[in-house]
Amino acid sequence: MKYMLLSLGLLVGLIQGCDKEKTQVNKGCDIQKVHENNASKVTITNGIWGTVALMEGNCMPVIEPATTTCKTCPVKRIIRIYEYTTFSQATPQNGLGFYDSFTTQVIKELDTDSDGFFQTELPQGTYSIVILENGKLHATYFDGQGGLNPVTFNGGKQNVNLTMRYKAVF
Repeated sequence: MKYMLLSLGLLVGLIQGCDKEKTQVNKGCDIQKVHENNASKVTITNGIWGTVALMEGNCMPVIEPATTTCKTCPVKRIIRIYEYTTFSQATPQNGLGFYDSFTTQVIKELDTDSDGFFQTELPQGTYSIVILENGKLHATYFDGQGGLNPVTFNGGKQNVNLTMRYKAVF
């Protein structure tokens, strides 16, 4: 009886611990609040800033009372700002927006903080901004000229949010 009560107590503690962890993860995945918080961190006067996030789960629209497993959470990653880069200047790794390399020059490399926040001073111009993910370059947005994750910076403080969606289902 003593061991059964001890086992029951451990099981209840484990379940409560899982619920607590789940709450903490979901709290950190309120991407709107993360964006608002990151906006208050901006100290640059002429450059880009933003948030890097990872979207994952089933992101298909649902009809209530159904729920979704889709979540978008900030992530700590390295981002690279390249000269404007097109498909023809990149070596694709697979069909999920990953590339082994670009033939263009790296302009800057930045670390995000634990909230996915980054910022950097930058001269006006058009760039390709990618996320380093598992040793590969990740870019999923394109323009009409084949540019990968293109960003045109015209001066001031420009918000550039980057979201990886390769773990999401639509």
